[in-house]
Amino acid sequence: MMFGWGDVFEYLECGHCGCLQIAEIPADLGKYYPKQGYYSYKPPKKKSYPDWVLRLRHRRTGHYLGEPTLLGGLLGALSKRAGHFEWLRHGRLTLDSRIVDVGCGAGKLLLTLQRDGFRSLLGADPFIEADIDYGNGVRILKRSLHELDGEFDFVMLHHSFEHMPDPRGTLAELRRKVSAQSTLLIRIPVCDSFARRKYGVHWMAWDAPRHLYLHTVKSMHLLAAEAGFEIFAVSYDSSVQQFASSELYLRGVPYVEQSRYHPGRSPEAFTQAEWDGFEARAEQLNQERDGDTACFYLRPMDSRKGP
Repeated sequence: MMFGWGDVFEYLECGHCGCLQIAEIPADLGKYYPKQGYYSYKPPKKKSYPDWVLRLRHRRTGHYLGEPTLLGGLLGALSKRAGHFEWLRHGRLTLDSRIVDVGCGAGKLLLTLQRDGFRSLLGADPFIEADIDYGNGVRILKRSLHELDGEFDFVMLHHSFEHMPDPRGTLAELRRKVSAQSTLLIRIPVCDSFARRKYGVHWMAWDAPRHLYLHTVKSMHLLAAEAGFEIFAVSYDSSVQQFASSELYLRGVPYVEQSRYHPGRSPEAFTQAEWDGFEARAEQLNQERDGDTACFYLRPMDSRKGP
C-alpha cells in the first residue's frame, strides 16, 4: 500500500508472544526500497547557521544533558525542547558520546544532532546508494550493522529494527557493539495496539513486505533478555498517522498519495476537526500505553553492577 502496487503477503502470529512475522521474505526485497520514492532516502534540506547560533545551541544541549550553566538554562527555558532530547536523556550522554544511528537513511536526525553540538556521529544503512560524508563530521556508511566496527555509547534504531530479517541475531550483534554503560534505543510499531485491533489488515504499520517483524511489548522483553539486555523503559509515541493513513488504506489510497488529504489541501481532504480528533486520540492512546508505536530503552544486564 505504500506505492499502491497491491502485492499480497502472508504473516504468521506467534501464539505465545503475539509477534507477527512475514511468512516468506521476498527474494528481491530491494525492489520495495526504490531509491526514487522511498521517503527515508530523500536528501535532507541543507541548513546553515552562523557560528554564534551554533555555540548557543551547544550550550542549550549541555543544559538538556544535565550540564547546567546560567546561559544554557536560560536558553533552555526560552526554547521549545525538541523531541529527540526525550530519547537522549535516557542515555547518560555528553557531547562527546559515540552515537550511531542504524538504518538512518540519508541521516537527517544525525545532521540535527550535529547542529546541537554532538561531535561523534555515525550512520549506517545498507540500502543507500553509496557512503555519504557531509563534511561536518557526520558520515553515513553503506553498511549493515554486522559490518560496523567499533563500540558505541548510544545506539539508535528509529523504525529500522522491524525491517531486519533476524531480530535475535541483530540484538546479539548490538550487544557486542555496546559497553556496559551504553544505551540502546529501538523505536518500532507495536502490534499489541488499538490501531492494529481496529483496522486489522488495513492498519498502516503493516507496511508489507518491508516490515518483516511486528513486535509486541512481550516479544521485545523476551528477545532483549535472550541477548543480554534489559528493557528499563518503554514510552509510546504514536501519531495521527495510525488513524489518517489507515482510514485512507481502507479507501485504497496509497501512502505516496496521502499528502493531499491533509486538511485544506484538497476537497476530499480530512477536515481540521477530523485531524484534531486523530491527534487527540493518538495522545490519549500513548498515555494509556496503547498507541501503535513505542520507544524501547535497553541496557546490558551487567550495567546494573556499575555506578
